[in-house]
Amino acid sequence: MSESPKRTKTQLKSHIRAQNQALILMTAERVFARQGLAKTTTQMIADEAGLPKANIHYYYRSKKDLLEAVLESILQLWLDSVSQFNVETGPRHNLTRYISEKLDQSRLNPNASKVFAMALIGEEPFVLEFLRRFFVDELQKEKQTINRWVEQGLMKPVAVEHLFITIWAMTQTYADFDAQVKILLKKDELEESDFDEAKQFVTRMVLLSCGIEDI
Repeated sequence: MSESPKRTKTQLKSHIRAQNQALILMTAERVFARQGLAKTTTQMIADEAGLPKANIHYYYRSKKDLLEAVLESILQLWLDSVSQFNVETGPRHNLTRYISEKLDQSRLNPNASKVFAMALIGEEPFVLEFLRRFFVDELQKEKQTINRWVEQGLMKPVAVEHLFITIWAMTQTYADFDAQVKILLKKDELEESDFDEAKQFVTRMVLLSCGIEDI
C-alpha cells in the first residue's frame, strides 16, 4: 500500500528541516571557531552557509540559541565518542585508548575543540552547567575504576582529577593551539603522523607518571 501524500509531504519537510539544521550547525561551528564567539554574527553564518538570514532565525531565534545548539552537539559528540574505562582490561589499555581517542577528536574535529575552549574561557553558563551535570558524573565513574586499579597494585595512587586535566591539556592543545604546534613543527598543516607521534609521547608520559610499565 502506497504512502499517503500528506505523510510523504510531512516526511519531506522533516528531512529538509534536518538537512538545514545540520548545515547551519556545521557552518556556525566553523565560523565561531574562526571569528570568535563575540565577533560572529548570524549574517556571517548565513552568508557562509548560502542561506538567507531569515532561515537561520527560523530555526534559532538568536545567536545565543544557535551557540548553545552548537555547544550541545559538541559536548554530546565528546560524551559519545570517548568510551568509558573498562576495569577488566586494566589501566595501560584504557589510558592508551583514551589518549588516542582524545587526540583523534583534536585531529578530526578541531573547530569543535576551539569553540568549546572559547566558551569555557568566556564561562558560558550553558557549558558550565553541562559540565556540572554530565562530565562530573562521568569523571566519578572513571575515578572509581582507577581507585580499583590502585587497590589491585596495577598503578600507583594518583590525583585523578589532575590526571584528567593534564590529559585534556596535552591532547586538546593540538586543536586549540594548532597554530603554535604548526610553528614548532615547521609545518603548514598537521598530518596524521604528527598525531600518531603525539599519541606515543603523551601516552608514555602518562603511563610513567602513573607507575605503569613503560610501553
